[in-house]
Amino acid sequence: MNLQHVNCNLCGADDTKIITVQSNHNVVRCKKCSLVYVNPRPNTEHLIHLYETYHQRNGKREYTWASLMERNYREVSGFLAQVFPGKGKILDIGCGYGHFLETMRTLGWVVSGIDPSPNTVCAANKKNLNVTETSIEDVSFPEASFDAITAFYVLEHLPDPYSAVKKIHSLLKPGGVFVLRVPHTTPIVRLLSLFHIKNNLYDTPYHLYDFSPETITVLLKKAGFTTVQVKPGTPTLPVNFLEKIVSITSGNIARIFFAVSGGKFLFPGTSKTTIACKNLTE
Repeated sequence: MNLQHVNCNLCGADDTKIITVQSNHNVVRCKKCSLVYVNPRPNTEHLIHLYETYHQRNGKREYTWASLMERNYREVSGFLAQVFPGKGKILDIGCGYGHFLETMRTLGWVVSGIDPSPNTVCAANKKNLNVTETSIEDVSFPEASFDAITAFYVLEHLPDPYSAVKKIHSLLKPGGVFVLRVPHTTPIVRLLSLFHIKNNLYDTPYHLYDFSPETITVLLKKAGFTTVQVKPGTPTLPVNFLEKIVSITSGNIARIFFAVSGGKFLFPGTSKTTIACKNLTE
């Protein structure tokens, strides 16, 4: 595997501290801005090869992903229906088998999706969905094409999330909304390390970044978004019973703390949903 050394994607610095080593990959924290990322990491060619079968690894199937994300999709579709009661055009980045696009199409939206996996793109197109095998870096939609763009568990996989978010900003119409969901693994890894419990929660080398609420907010605002809100979203539902219980319990605890604190406390270590808005005057 060919590895490449990279500077911090958020601030450009090259001054890090190793947090842990998982699957023979260093996970580091930038000393300047606190962004957590894999360094060195596989080169672009190897990353493309990894994602060709990403949705099928560890025995996962289409129904696995549908079950995992169903509640998230319902939550986000409901939110977008409130923001855009007249419907609109939506792009789902990393759309996989197209489950979220099916939900939005049912609600009357004009849907498009992109994904780097040929297997999932083929499955999505069989549902008569407008899905293209490509990445956000290479996509060629005109600027200001969409009212909403979504990315569920995508940004942590991208080699250059800052450039990707800048492009997403350009693809949105003025007043458009970007909804994304990312994991926040570092607090859990730190806790487990106190008890010397080994784990691969960073899921290297598939996940290249781990975003905290602070770093994801800085990234989005740096890319041009004017309003950014981070909140605990609906918990995912893994097929494995124990994983499902952990996800539901931790997710519900996070939502309770968030509500009780008046939206000020974000429980560490749980996935967050982030909503970023493009200025109406742009």
